[in-house]
Amino acid sequence: MAEAQPLISRRQAWERATSIPMMALAVAFLGVYAWHVLDTGSSPVLDAWLTRIDITIWAMFAADFAIRVWLSTNRWQFLRNHPVELLIVVLPPFRPLRLLRAALLLLDTLNRNTRTRARMAVFVGASSVLILLLCSLAFFDAEYGAPDSKIANFGDALWWSAVSVTTVGYGDVYPVTTEGRLISLVLMTFGIGLISFAIGTTTSWVMDQLKAVEATAEATDREIGLLVQEVRALRTEVAELRGSAKEEQPAS
Repeated sequence: MAEAQPLISRRQAWERATSIPMMALAVAFLGVYAWHVLDTGSSPVLDAWLTRIDITIWAMFAADFAIRVWLSTNRWQFLRNHPVELLIVVLPPFRPLRLLRAALLLLDTLNRNTRTRARMAVFVGASSVLILLLCSLAFFDAEYGAPDSKIANFGDALWWSAVSVTTVGYGDVYPVTTEGRLISLVLMTFGIGLISFAIGTTTSWVMDQLKAVEATAEATDREIGLLVQEVRALRTEVAELRGSAKEEQPAS
């Protein structure tokens, strides 16, 4: 056991040192994916370069995961405790899976920087925005150019994501492809869950703030009560001193 502790410390030091670079790579990965989707008139040469960048970022995350596994004392337990990162490495870097990989990369890097309850609120908010953005990109990729498609630009896809995740459903934009319907199902399933969690987290934070205010008010009331009692005691003492002074005065 004495030799295992330095390995754990080395892995934790590696994770702290690579946390920000991995976040930057995840954002870059999302940017590459968005470029692939939104640049509908890209040339084959540009598409090939974006694919190379995509694979390079994936390979860097695979190398990071392999290093962390190697630095772990119990490697099987590490693999069981990090299923999301394992999926990032195992999933092949093909275009149909880029949406899932981009989501996993960003959610994992956010989770690595989320430890306290205050940061959890940031994690939930960022995850909600991330799901809306990624589903909008995937929906645009699936629906743009399809027969009878209601998507003319990326703004239409964003509007569809907003009305779908909030269960408003105006019906002006809807999927016409099988892939688009599957994306709609994913968004409605996970989006509603995230919004519910965000509302619950916000409500819990508001309740905590109200409890803190009530506790402060109660403490203030107690202090005021003590001050009132001290003032009354002082008045009694002053009245007693005045009475004693009058009794001690000689008769004229």
